[in-house]
Amino acid sequence: MIFDSKGCGLGPIGITALGFNRGKYEWSNDNTEEIQRGWILADETLPGLAKKIGIDDTMLVRTVDRYNRYCELWEDHDHQRPKDTLTPIGPGPYYSIELTPCLLNTQGGPRRNQQDQVLYPDCKPIPRLYSAGELGSIFGLLYQGAGNLGECLAFGRIAGREAAQEKVLD
Repeated sequence: MIFDSKGCGLGPIGITALGFNRGKYEWSNDNTEEIQRGWILADETLPGLAKKIGIDDTMLVRTVDRYNRYCELWEDHDHQRPKDTLTPIGPGPYYSIELTPCLLNTQGGPRRNQQDQVLYPDCKPIPRLYSAGELGSIFGLLYQGAGNLGECLAFGRIAGREAAQEKVLD
């Protein structure tokens, strides 16, 4: 995750109230402790930050510029993020923290039909949107124990087959 100095000052980036770290670490309110520990990397420039995190500096600058244009337009053409989540990345210093999954499952999620199409609340399929695995699990709101992999394989195959039959849009 990349963020600017304003984002860094909004409060703790990490949440340690859940998962493995529950009760084992108290994240600092201004993230300075985590910057000192090297968990959050910082640099005055985007190219400098890119080098520190091992990615192409030109691509990072282009990506941030593109994202900031979407913020100006209030429309994310790449990921269709809601307008209220489009906050531009401002001046440096810039920060980066590696994000990794910390929980192994979900309960609940969108409903889907036997073709693995995700459904609107009125049970009509949302065009070209499929789901497999635990998100919208057939087990409902319960943790399914050893059912995760089986559900991913079975419904992933169905969703893949159905999506492959879709006509390509121009």
